[in-house]
Amino acid sequence: MPRYLTAAAVVLALWVAAASGEIWTGMLPASLIAALALVDYVLWERRHRPWHDWTVILLLLPAIFAAVWIGVGGLLLDVARTQSGRLVDEVGPGIGLTGLLCVLISYHGRHHPLEA
Repeated sequence: MPRYLTAAAVVLALWVAAASGEIWTGMLPASLIAALALVDYVLWERRHRPWHDWTVILLLLPAIFAAVWIGVGGLLLDVARTQSGRLVDEVGPGIGLTGLLCVLISYHGRHHPLEA
């Protein structure tokens, strides 16, 4: 499951980086998300897919912040967009990335069923 969640997050982040046209509210945070998600997955695989790895979990927290920033950054910085453009280029992808990354963190944060 993490393979597919990571792939979806990276693809969506790259789409935002390419489509947004805004450095501070699109390209930069989306590139950060793609990089952190890839590094997170590689680290998790190299550690032989541990059940509860704080490093892997904490690595995704800045990515979640960046995803939220994609969703609200254009509003806060008053980026000139149409309502539909804002929905397609900012709010929708920001919510989608936040959801994907939160599910990925919850997967990495799971505990082994035999642990108390």
